Amino acid sequence: MTLTARLTTPAAGDPDIRVAGLSVLLRQLLSLQDAGIEEVELPEALHSSLPADPRLQLRLISDAEPPSRRAAEPPVLTAPVGLVWHRMLPRRLVQAGYRGDIRAAALESHEFVVAVTDAAGARAATDLLFAALLKATDGIISRRINRKISLRVTRQLIDTSLTPNQMTVIALAIGLAGIGGVLWWGAGWLVPGALLLQAQSILDGCDGEISRLKYIRSRLGEWLDQVGDDVVNVGFFAAASWVLWRDGSTLAGWLGLVGTALHLVYQLALYAALVFRGGGSGSITSIRWWGQTDHVAAPAGSGGTLRLVKETVELAGRRDFFTFLYLPAALVGMTEIALAWCAIIFSVSGLTTGLQWLLRGGPEPAVRTS
Repeated sequence: MTLTARLTTPAAGDPDIRVAGLSVLLRQLLSLQDAGIEEVELPEALHSSLPADPRLQLRLISDAEPPSRRAAEPPVLTAPVGLVWHRMLPRRLVQAGYRGDIRAAALESHEFVVAVTDAAGARAATDLLFAALLKATDGIISRRINRKISLRVTRQLIDTSLTPNQMTVIALAIGLAGIGGVLWWGAGWLVPGALLLQAQSILDGCDGEISRLKYIRSRLGEWLDQVGDDVVNVGFFAAASWVLWRDGSTLAGWLGLVGTALHLVYQLALYAALVFRGGGSGSITSIRWWGQTDHVAAPAGSGGTLRLVKETVELAGRRDFFTFLYLPAALVGMTEIALAWCAIIFSVSGLTTGLQWLLRGGPEPAVRTS
């Protein structure tokens, strides 16, 4: 069965106003396409004036076409032209088997739907779309520091032609500059190098934000983002360990040797999982390791001390935390603290993923939801 949707008139807003880098109409169509809709019926005036866009793979039909050329099944979703809604709303409705008006469903689920009629409405809709980029799975540093800065940067870039892949390359170049500075100038450059590493971590969020807001996705982009992060992670760790070992720190030398080796084991296990279990996707959301659970926000005070300790350790093991840790550690002249924590994270990751391949045949495919 072909999944169809219908955009109707009278319009609720202006379909040509730009919101977060896209016209309102194009945003509606891409959102429906992202939900799995294959065909959209449009008013004739809009159908004939809609510019070609390579992102659109939908079959667009005019409401003036004879019934014989339209889908036999009634539309799954309907909405007036000129609305902006949460980017995931149509997908959630389709997955839930909903049939009907998107506005009515949004009211029941308390999702936002905004009729954009002027510049003020466009700004309000943009604010809502950016607020929806915040994720429950963000780490503590990402929530408190990185995401606040990356969203501001993305706001400045969203109306430009900069692509997510180009943003990934820019962030990667900054991370590589930090690694190169440490290798070239030695331990005296650990603080500037850590600053560049933190800048890379912040800007690393912009590519995903641009991707989600503009519906620009590619397998190349997924792999570029994943491999780029891994290169920066192990590169800065190895560089900092090496320069400190060269300056006489035996501890740094051993941490670097063990951590780097086991991080490479983790990368090999991860990439094999993505290719053979994730269908070739470069995103870790395409696989599920044994024992991995989805993040579900728990009520305050639930779970007791054990849950609190577990969640704290998990947060401290995220990339946003261990990349940030280099900076305060370097500022007080104790970079070995950051190296020790990274070595623990890399070792645990390498051992657990490697053993899962040896003992359980690797992870399972996962259903991606975002």
